[in-house]
Amino acid sequence: MNTMKNMDHMLSVLTGSRVEDTSCDSRVRLGFAASCGSETQPVTTELILETVFRLRNADGEHHEVYPGSGSAVAPVLDLYGQSVRSVRVQADASIAIVFDAGSALWIGPDAQFSLSTAMRTCACAAE
Repeated sequence: MNTMKNMDHMLSVLTGSRVEDTSCDSRVRLGFAASCGSETQPVTTELILETVFRLRNADGEHHEVYPGSGSAVAPVLDLYGQSVRSVRVQADASIAIVFDAGSALWIGPDAQFSLSTAMRTCACAAE
């Protein structure tokens, strides 16, 4: 599987999920949850951002967010409760996540960035 398709596949779990947790320190962590069929335990995914990214809030304001920059990361908190409408991996390996309320994240490509270490997913247990 080529890198772009692999990234698309890994990120596809976010579509339809809802931001259930936000945490900001030297990193920005977004916790997502989605229902898993008839299972009572949701699929949970954590996206950890350690590099600069752009955020458009639901009011259309744009922010350049630097993890670890204190209160300057506050616009990220508005993502809480929003659901992911779509996720795209661009040709340059940047990632665009669009939320149902109109917010969006753009995460640029980074040579030190590894999607597999930036995302953790707990899937529903198979019976």
